[in-house]
Amino acid sequence: MTLRRVLAVAFTLLVAVLLASTLLLPSAGRYLVEGDPPEHADAIVVLAGSYPDRILEAVALYRAGLAPRLLICPEPETAGFRRLGELGVQVPRGYDLNRMVAEQLGVPADAIEVLGHAGDSTYAEAEVVIKDAQARGFNSILLVTSKYHTRRAAEIYRFLSGGRLKIIACPARDDDFQVHGWWRDRTSTRRLIIEYQKWLSFLLVDRWRLSPIAAPTSTPARSAAGRSAVRLARVG
Repeated sequence: MTLRRVLAVAFTLLVAVLLASTLLLPSAGRYLVEGDPPEHADAIVVLAGSYPDRILEAVALYRAGLAPRLLICPEPETAGFRRLGELGVQVPRGYDLNRMVAEQLGVPADAIEVLGHAGDSTYAEAEVVIKDAQARGFNSILLVTSKYHTRRAAEIYRFLSGGRLKIIACPARDDDFQVHGWWRDRTSTRRLIIEYQKWLSFLLVDRWRLSPIAAPTSTPARSAAGRSAVRLARVG
């Protein structure tokens, strides 16, 4: 191969790399983010994980009058926290901090509920939320999570709900994920790679072995007394 041909090939590869970095890399970040137009719903669901960006978004939605209540998902129990309990050490958990933030930003205490069960994955968390929503007779929820998590979370919730619950994806605006320049930020790069691995696992494996959650045999009446009873039973 002549020197001229080598230089031509190298130049072609360089142009291809530049085009990929200009067109494909930003698209990879944007694809993970799904944001639906906010609309009125029965509840705002705050997924466990990143703090405080998700609760800040949830409070903004509540203050905009888009839902009458916040449902906070607790993080899963860990060996470390179980050990602290055995030692009698009391420390705030993530859901405690989320509730504190919401209350200090003006959300009434009786409009905030912590779900009584935790999921150790997005699937397990979705099962808890969807069953709870079905039991309450909800028709729609505003699903609040981090930007890079919105597409996968929304797909899982829509699949498991079997179309019986409208899922409105709401990415947290104060999330630090760099959508358009993720490859320049180490944390954003790590999150994007892991998220694509989990998303592909859902599309290629989990979607085919999981089934939508069965609808309850009867939907309880959503009376004022019933709502009050649910609020009194909230976990804290």
